[in-house]
Amino acid sequence: MIEIHALHGADKAREALRSLVAELDAYAEEHTVFLPIFGIAIPDAPSRTLGGVVFHQASDAFLERIASGDTFTVPYLRRQTGAEVWAEVRVTAEPKHAVIRAEEGCGPSIDVLRFWMACMTKRGTPCAIGLQGDVVTTERPRVIVNKDSGAKRFDPHRSRRVPGFPLIQQVLDALHNARLDTLAALLNTSPNNRTAFDKLLLHAVHVFGSSKVQAATDDRFLNLVTCLETFLSTGEGNITQNVAEGVVMFFAVSVSERVRLKKELQRLYGTRSKLSHGVHTEILPDDLYLLDDLTKCFLVAMIEHREKFHSKQDLLRFLEQQRLG
Repeated sequence: MIEIHALHGADKAREALRSLVAELDAYAEEHTVFLPIFGIAIPDAPSRTLGGVVFHQASDAFLERIASGDTFTVPYLRRQTGAEVWAEVRVTAEPKHAVIRAEEGCGPSIDVLRFWMACMTKRGTPCAIGLQGDVVTTERPRVIVNKDSGAKRFDPHRSRRVPGFPLIQQVLDALHNARLDTLAALLNTSPNNRTAFDKLLLHAVHVFGSSKVQAATDDRFLNLVTCLETFLSTGEGNITQNVAEGVVMFFAVSVSERVRLKKELQRLYGTRSKLSHGVHTEILPDDLYLLDDLTKCFLVAMIEHREKFHSKQDLLRFLEQQRLG
């Protein structure tokens, strides 16, 4: 500013100052951003709120509310997306960054929804909860030609949007009875008021949720292992042993069953090591489902114990005491 004043005079300096003030004021503007969400449905209510994000049923009334007759009409919005739900996020940001901030703000709620879906649906149910464009949702047509006979077969890949996750009151009641709605309450707290363990838990839920929408089996498998390591890696000793023992310690099963599950985890961890070192390894569906189930059950245990632990160190000290006891 001083340089402008010296080189171009007071008028130019005042003009530059007004421009700078206007730009800074823009950062304090509040914007409401609406984003199409795939993979969930809200058939029994106009909207539901999770983690400060309002999820709206994509009804005609709602689309009329956000449409603009001059530029983008309701039919235009429907042509652009098949989403049955829209997320409403309020952010304070410079206009160009409002959308980025809003998409980031949706992330924790989407993570929780993916975890809830895994807990409330049967094993192997496809998940595609996420912002439009961020998850695989559509059919993948494939044509197979027999080399000898020339016979052709059309093989459609099932859409991962079907059936989707119904965020209905019955499901919410079941989540409450299982105390899994604790995550919703946690999202509503200020980050400054969360313990180190709370932050660790939300990060683990994010990693687990990411595994549910990975297209490649290898990536899903590695995400699940990483989720367990988030809590149980110490940087010392045998990581396979630490993870396998730490996971089963929280399962209310017989000693013999714990020993069996520990061996299974050690075997699965061997697959993780091969993948990490670039060794081609076939992952059987049953192995992926087993690891998914064990990781999910361990996360549920961490949710149940979050009042007991305030940090990862508290958890590790507890496990050490259990081993010595």
